[in-house]
Amino acid sequence: MVATWRLLDLGELPPISTQAVYHAVGIAVDQGLAENTIIFCSPSSPLVCLGYHQEPGIEVEVEYCRQKQLPIVRRILGGGAVYLDGDQLFYQIVVSKSEPEVPASMQEIFREFLKAPVKTYNDIGIPASYRPLNDIEVKGRKISGNGATEIGRSAVLTGNIIFDFNFDEMTRILKVPSEKFRDKVAKTLRERLTTIKNELGSVPSRDSVKDLLRRNYETSLNVKLVSDELAPREKELIASLQEEYRSHEWLYSIENQHEGIIQKRRLKLSGRAYIGEAVHKTGGGLLRVLVETLDDRIVDIMISGDFSLVPMDCLKTLESELRGVEASREALIDRVKDFYSNHRVESPGMNHEDLADAIILASTQSRG
Repeated sequence: MVATWRLLDLGELPPISTQAVYHAVGIAVDQGLAENTIIFCSPSSPLVCLGYHQEPGIEVEVEYCRQKQLPIVRRILGGGAVYLDGDQLFYQIVVSKSEPEVPASMQEIFREFLKAPVKTYNDIGIPASYRPLNDIEVKGRKISGNGATEIGRSAVLTGNIIFDFNFDEMTRILKVPSEKFRDKVAKTLRERLTTIKNELGSVPSRDSVKDLLRRNYETSLNVKLVSDELAPREKELIASLQEEYRSHEWLYSIENQHEGIIQKRRLKLSGRAYIGEAVHKTGGGLLRVLVETLDDRIVDIMISGDFSLVPMDCLKTLESELRGVEASREALIDRVKDFYSNHRVESPGMNHEDLADAIILASTQSRG
């Protein structure tokens, strides 16, 4: 028997609502108040969207965004900072992890839930294909970015169909060391990202693309999608989450949690105490590590970046469990490996050795 899922075609939403809606539905599904749901929506005006583990001041030009009245929204998904606007159609899948259609791992969720967008691109004449971990590409150029997480007993995947893209604005909102480097970023972005308009020379109607996407989800997941509306409880959750997302506390959550070590970032420690910082590239994204050590043991640590980690809040636990650990590769690998096992952590494209190596790199650089 074919399962019935809910389809919410919400059209244009206020920018913050596009991120709050799947969070709210995820809570509702986790609490048993809503059935499996696929959401279609677009922002009514542009926004800058940060990954859950990113620091705003490190990743984006906060003052420029303020001057342009571009809201900066920290989402509950991992990944990097991105410029979002009405030229993108968002698909957001929120499902109970207990459903037979839902794979057990995040990597398989990406693989299965991206079949429909890939087929939709193919149907309009674009030879797109899935590229692990979480991208859809056309001849090596990304045409869709995707992220996933868990909210209790619900799994969430979000992504976009990119009709067109404001390359200039994306380049401008990113934090870079110099304007010369910004030119390099602009060139690289155009080389690595493409759009429907770039590929076809024109843009098909949004309704026709949504219709294809709907039918392709029904086929790929073997479900029947029934059009519906947000429930009153979900609307209440969205309103509450929007207020939280607008708050300074939410946007600067990472900095607020690590105020002590961030202040020491500016200090020159000596003797047996060191502060070190490093960036380490992994298959799942960039890791930024700021670490304080005393007598070769970790006193405090902050881990940030554009990676994905599930459960989404488990990074706090890891940082806590690393305090007091010897800053050696063997000790760190053992501790992080235990953390992954004990808390059933998933980090697509990144493993416990990547984390250990990033910490070692930071602690080594602290000694110059």
